[in-house]
Amino acid sequence: MHTDKKERTLGTLLNDLARQSSDLIRQETKLAIVEMSERKSEAKQNLTALATGAGLLIVGLIYILDAVVYGLAELLPPDYSPWLAALIVGIITSAIGYMLVVMNKSNLAPENLAPRTADSLQRNKKMVEEKLNG
Repeated sequence: MHTDKKERTLGTLLNDLARQSSDLIRQETKLAIVEMSERKSEAKQNLTALATGAGLLIVGLIYILDAVVYGLAELLPPDYSPWLAALIVGIITSAIGYMLVVMNKSNLAPENLAPRTADSLQRNKKMVEEKLNG
């Protein structure tokens, strides 16, 4: 465009700076889009593997619990063994699951997921109420 740097005016330099800044922003935006696309693909693969692993883990747990039922049935009187063994294992498994849910349910409350945001929203709410009332 301009061959001699001495001939470039301040206006030309500012124009070049604006154009190059715009180009840089476009390139950074394209890079961010490509990176997000790659991360989305990675996340999808990881979630698929995680779901597959969780499914296999559940199937394995079912077989383990089934073996526990058969083992417990061997220890119980013959008249009660099949159904009582399954009932005992089911009750114990359900109790453990219930305790895990109850103990961890509060961890998923909105104020625990983003405590600073929740605190900030509460402060903003109080400030607005004070401005409106006072």
